[in-house]
Amino acid sequence: MPKPTSAAIDAATTIFNLPGYRVLDADALSFGQRRITVESTDPPGCPACGVVSSRRKERRLQRVRDIPVAGPVELIWAKRRWFCDESLCARKSFTEATIEVPRFARSTRRLTAGVQTCALPI
Repeated sequence: MPKPTSAAIDAATTIFNLPGYRVLDADALSFGQRRITVESTDPPGCPACGVVSSRRKERRLQRVRDIPVAGPVELIWAKRRWFCDESLCARKSFTEATIEVPRFARSTRRLTAGVQTCALPI
């Protein structure tokens, strides 16, 4: 039996163009809006000790504000929580963060940069 290829996912990731993320799913919503579900591709490092983790603890969905890409977009990040594998580290688990969406951020950096560029000087 032939296996499905991931060419569609790779094409969607290329078109969406969010560095460090891969498109998992795309749904058409009402009024031309789309819901794009992504996950990060960067290796997860513990913010306390820097050790790269390989054991996932859980995953949760986080809504992130982003620029419109060929129309309105609802961006959902399938954000993972990881175990820290360093026995001497006091932090036993951590949530991933990326350059594009840092810790505690609810907007992508490209949206923040776009808003700052369009802001009028006072």
